[in-house]
Amino acid sequence: MGFTMNINPAFNILNLVVLSTTRGKRLKNADWDKVNLFFWAGLFISGIISIIGSYSVSKAIPSFLIPFIFIWFYIMGKYFVDNPVVFIKDMVKGTTLLAIITILAHYFSWKVVYKGVELINGNGRAYILGIGDNGLGVIIQAGIIGALGFLIIEKTKKKKGLYLLFLILNLVALIISSSRGAMVGTAAGGFVLAVFMSWKVIGVLTSLVAVALFTNNRFYRRALSIFSLQDRSNYMRLKVYEGALLMVKDNFFFGVGPGNFHTAYPNYKVPGEKIDAMTPHNNYLNIITGWGIIGGLFFFGWIFYRIFKNAWKVQNKYKKVIIAILIGFWVHVIFNDLATVYSGVLLGLLDNDNLKKEEVIEK
Repeated sequence: MGFTMNINPAFNILNLVVLSTTRGKRLKNADWDKVNLFFWAGLFISGIISIIGSYSVSKAIPSFLIPFIFIWFYIMGKYFVDNPVVFIKDMVKGTTLLAIITILAHYFSWKVVYKGVELINGNGRAYILGIGDNGLGVIIQAGIIGALGFLIIEKTKKKKGLYLLFLILNLVALIISSSRGAMVGTAAGGFVLAVFMSWKVIGVLTSLVAVALFTNNRFYRRALSIFSLQDRSNYMRLKVYEGALLMVKDNFFFGVGPGNFHTAYPNYKVPGEKIDAMTPHNNYLNIITGWGIIGGLFFFGWIFYRIFKNAWKVQNKYKKVIIAILIGFWVHVIFNDLATVYSGVLLGLLDNDNLKKEEVIEK
């Protein structure tokens, strides 16, 4: 699962079915955290209330399930993974394979279409095995942060060289995706690694990025546009955020209903907003507009409670890498509403009993 998790969503469906079937019986004797149960129960009850008061119940019901799928991946990470260290190393390797495919597809301008379905398109920001631009970037950033963490952890020159290679390949793939959210998320994750592990991280990352900035004009312009309010994409996002906040104001406690943003949005579209936004382009606003502030507090309160509970006085070096990847993800989704399997599974790994000790047997 670790190796295939970031390659293609189809693998995760298979992983979900196989692991849930073969290892689900472990939950019979699981030691359930009462804090988790409190947050999950609150999320469930507030979600039901949100559905009842939603603009469209038919849209609300399937969207209501999404946070609980995320919770199930957390459960899989906590109870179904036997060796978390091998898992996250495999995740970095699998993400690097996706990066290699991205680089080759871009360099050779690959375009693969099967029965009318586009599988690979290396042109532009690249579309690889069902994942493109920002979606590609949010996955690749996990490979960058993970490789950077293991570059610090590993002791031998051979292994350090291997993870440096993984780091460079993933960084090149991120540049191809041109995802500014991933750039910011990677910077946030790198900063966390620097604080937790070594300030040398900043030197390695900035050196590689500096080379990329001075050798790739497209990447330079894209990175610079992060800070520009004149950029059309930035301007439109701010307008959508403004409309979303008005929606929250009028539907403060329980929202407009899960998955009902697009249905309610025409009533809150602000002057100057020139796109018909399907989503608020922000994971936090996506949940809060649909579930209300109460549902948002239960969901995000639970996630950040789990992260910061593990981050407090953390000594385990592998936990530090996982936390950095997760912080990178939750910073990225300030600018895009994206879902990844790794964000749920890695959260579960933080609470996995096999990761609680520093001495983990690596197979």
